[in-house]
Amino acid sequence: MNYQARFQQPPFDVLTEEQRLQLIKAASLSWYKPGEKLLKAGSEAQSLMIVQKGVIEERHYKDKQKIYAHYAEDDLFDVRGLVDGKVRHEYICLEESLVQEVPAGLFLRFCEDNKAFREGLQADLSEKYHRLHEDSRPEIADFLLSRIERNHCRPAKTVSGHLSLAESVRILEDEHLDALLVDLAPSESGLGIVTRTDLLRALAIHQKPLSCEVGSIAIAPLISIELGDYLFNALLIMTQRRIERLTVFQGDELVGMMDLTQILSLASNHSHLLAMRIVRANTVDELIDLSPEIDKQARSLFSNGVRTGFVMQLVSTLNDQLLKRLFELHFPTEYQDRICLLSLGSEGRGEQVLKTDQDNALIISDGIPKPDAHILEGFTKLLLACGWPRCKGNVMVSNPHWVQTQSEWQKRIVHWMDNSNPENMMEMAMMADARAVAGNEQLMDEFQDNLNVAIGKRESFLSTFVAPALQFDTRLTFFGRIKEGRDHKMDVKKAGIFPLVHGIRSLSLEQRINARSTMDRLAALKKSGKLEADRASKLEEAFLVLNRLRLEQQIDESCDGNELDLDALDYRRRDMLRHCLHTVKKFHQYLRHHFHIDG
Repeated sequence: MNYQARFQQPPFDVLTEEQRLQLIKAASLSWYKPGEKLLKAGSEAQSLMIVQKGVIEERHYKDKQKIYAHYAEDDLFDVRGLVDGKVRHEYICLEESLVQEVPAGLFLRFCEDNKAFREGLQADLSEKYHRLHEDSRPEIADFLLSRIERNHCRPAKTVSGHLSLAESVRILEDEHLDALLVDLAPSESGLGIVTRTDLLRALAIHQKPLSCEVGSIAIAPLISIELGDYLFNALLIMTQRRIERLTVFQGDELVGMMDLTQILSLASNHSHLLAMRIVRANTVDELIDLSPEIDKQARSLFSNGVRTGFVMQLVSTLNDQLLKRLFELHFPTEYQDRICLLSLGSEGRGEQVLKTDQDNALIISDGIPKPDAHILEGFTKLLLACGWPRCKGNVMVSNPHWVQTQSEWQKRIVHWMDNSNPENMMEMAMMADARAVAGNEQLMDEFQDNLNVAIGKRESFLSTFVAPALQFDTRLTFFGRIKEGRDHKMDVKKAGIFPLVHGIRSLSLEQRINARSTMDRLAALKKSGKLEADRASKLEEAFLVLNRLRLEQQIDESCDGNELDLDALDYRRRDMLRHCLHTVKKFHQYLRHHFHIDG
């Protein structure tokens, strides 16, 4: 056994120097022949076993067809048997194997004396994923993942809506405040808010009298967040809503207020400022210059250990702001409330971190002419200038196929379902992820309603629709090892990410769930009881881990698109990849059973 290599791999990497010496002294190597039984069910566990070479099968001691797991190189077993004192299953050698054995007494002593070692053995995929972030998480990541506490909030002053503007200004001055909460009772609006800027605008620009009631200029309803939520989410809400203040509640109790300056003073993150610069841009050239800043923001947060899901949310929000402002500056004003710009694919799901390609479409109100070709091609060129490459499949507004009226899209839905060839299934999948980013969002709502109605009439169609999720090999051998090609690369999208995304998309369509992101769809499926909580949790973790492994290599440029370099993965990441692929393999089986697919 190469002990130096072993001591760099979890859970042995947390052993003390003295414990390492004890392990080297006590461990022994054993050879086993094919068919030989290593552990017998009901026997007392004697050793922790680490496979050096070969394959060991764990199976039921009576039902030989009931197989629980296969253990190959670097895998260890039977931790549960050592902790419980008794072996539950039998372990059979499938091919000539070399196994390192660590005496039970020494192993249990390590567990008792070394908490990190014990936790490393017990960690499931979720815990391993979170530890991956904790290894080198800097101050900014600690901030973004910390919770809102009472000491983060400033006191909130509430005044009557009948108070005059003059008295409101006086309170702001006397109490050194920059905003007031306004009680708008007996109206149904509840509380509203008035800032110094609102008061200045009302008095200086609109020339309201000093005696005017403050309730008449208050903005309602309040945008709030719960005490204990993530500080990151507060920043995200401010970015999405283009605001600089949030009220903080604990249930029905008003805790206080948070403003942007407080958050930015706690971390060197300027995502909200970037969003403000995008919103205030007056030319497309300004937006083209700002676009690379989004990628820089994403790379910085990701490299600094911020969780993948959070980075996806933030990048999606900033990209939406950019697309919306480009739309406002490029399309003629008379069109803007009669058309709807859609983001499709990973951008539509809010899961694109680095710009890969532009997937978009337009819905046009019935009864108006479609925008001229030069306007549509011009928009595609603008996105190209902002860093989105042209879509290889030509899924862009410059392609007339993706610019349709309401009635034409409705006919397209029926066409997809009545002609279920691969091209139509791809189109439907793209539009199932479509999300309105600019223009008249009601047009997208109507499209979604039409899609749900059509699926309700043709539910059997979904067994055809889900099929692409099952067509790619999970890249695991029969014995559970990762298959490696000649170049030691793996298309992680085909092997894992796409089957998860498309399978979850299909289940969501079946239940008429209108959520777009894979995470939101999983949450909705779990909440509705259509997906067991444990299965949903494992799928969520596998999805996040696979995306993180890909992004890590994309950012350090060792991954070409979706081609994961297996040689670049350390032991822990390789182990996590294998766990994820097992989860995908089981999800394949679940989908086949659920949608009644043979083979």
